[in-house]
Amino acid sequence: MGRLGTALPGLATDLVADVDRRLAGIPAPAGTSSPALVAELRWTRRVLVSLHAQEALAGALLPEPPTSRTAAGAALTALAAARARGVPDAQVIAAEPVVLALKAPSLRDRPRTPDARVPEQGDGGTGGGGPHRASEQDPRHADHPLTRSPAPSPVPGLPPREALRLRIRWVQELQVRLAREAARRTRLDVERLALLRWTEVAAALEGGPLPADAHTRVPPSASPALPDAFRLAEGEVVVAEHHDDHRDDSRGDGNGNRGLGASRGRAVGTAWDGTGPRPPDAVLVVRTLDPALAPLLPDLTGLVAQTGSPLSHLAVLAREFGLPAVVGAAHAVRRFPPGSRLSLDGTTGDVRAGEAP
Repeated sequence: MGRLGTALPGLATDLVADVDRRLAGIPAPAGTSSPALVAELRWTRRVLVSLHAQEALAGALLPEPPTSRTAAGAALTALAAARARGVPDAQVIAAEPVVLALKAPSLRDRPRTPDARVPEQGDGGTGGGGPHRASEQDPRHADHPLTRSPAPSPVPGLPPREALRLRIRWVQELQVRLAREAARRTRLDVERLALLRWTEVAAALEGGPLPADAHTRVPPSASPALPDAFRLAEGEVVVAEHHDDHRDDSRGDGNGNRGLGASRGRAVGTAWDGTGPRPPDAVLVVRTLDPALAPLLPDLTGLVAQTGSPLSHLAVLAREFGLPAVVGAAHAVRRFPPGSRLSLDGTTGDVRAGEAP
């Protein structure tokens, strides 16, 4: 394992360079032949396996300092710089592809510049407030590949794991755009294309027929949102765990004020739920640490969440930006309604109403 850990940074650098070269040479999906479209889709499937494998190894074998730079942090910086330059939101992703690190891939919704607001809690983190179906004339929906002018360029200062994560997101975006073109050629909407197996998609693009039941397949039903705390009972049934507001445990203070410190530092501010005017000293109080909250972080005073882990993506990003954050704060949304004053300690996990004593 020691030899692998020593070699891994070089292997990651080589893989990242290979991916960047390939992305830079891929033409627009609409201009490729069907065999070429299948070949590019096959490549995205293969390279994602390699990228994910090396990213997992990097996480297991390569030590990273707590303040290591992240792709999401680089994306937030690039987004702010682009807006400061006056780049229209419709062109930000094309000008700064690193911004895609802030948006999850989606077949249904075209990538948009992240909204500076809280997404619907439990909506899957799209941050879009529902399907967005702009016309093909909308310039942000121009069906160019990720790599067309300007092409993705290296983001300096990223450790190997974060560089790999960024390429995973870029390849996912290319895969989504190729899949949309495949849906157009097979005369399926993208939601129905997603119900096909890969072999069925490839066969249809290569001139074969669609499966007989392609137009009648039913997507799986959405799972209900999980409660804040739960356990799996017999038969894998989710059972909610209920805690007293004034519970006293090994990390509590007897007043139900203690969560888990996720990003050190103290803050005093005004509770904000992400809707309506933002207070100048806003402490965002949410139920879940949705990754789509990332664009809000630079302008916050603090962050409190009912659920989540200090190892979550958003907690890591809060540490990168030096934003005090607490997770696992029971009933935080109810205890700290918008406009109320609260104080938090991101080291101890203490969250309480009013000014800190």
